[in-house]
Amino acid sequence: MTAPASPRRLAGLLCLVLGFALVVLLGLGLIGPGSDGAPPASLGAAFAGLVPFLLAALGAFVIGLVLLRGGASRGRDK
Repeated sequence: MTAPASPRRLAGLLCLVLGFALVVLLGLGLIGPGSDGAPPASLGAAFAGLVPFLLAALGAFVIGLVLLRGGASRGRDK
């Protein structure tokens, strides 16, 4: 595997990895509701506790895609 061509590409790859890592950590139960040992009081509380982590993972993933794809869309704004 060759080194990334630019800092933008490296940042994009790191954001994609961060997004996947957050989802894996949520799936393993290491972060999120119930990770402190006490289960959430209800299913609604569990979903409400997952929302910030899922939004952070989705945001990191989207930012990574924008950083990786951003160079190809130059010149189409005419």
